[in-house]
Amino acid sequence: MNENRPSSLILRLAKPAEVASVVAFLASERAAVVNGAAIRAEGGTVQTIA
Repeated sequence: MNENRPSSLILRLAKPAEVASVVAFLASERAAVVNGAAIRAEGGTVQTIA
């Protein structure tokens, strides 16, 4: 169902370097206030029901 798809699709799989950037950010001091968040780095390719 299209209404359940995110509005920011990039229409391709995420590149390993893009996922690594997210992981590096989360491991850094800049992400010190991020707590208990579900962060998806898959480019909107995984269908979910929100």
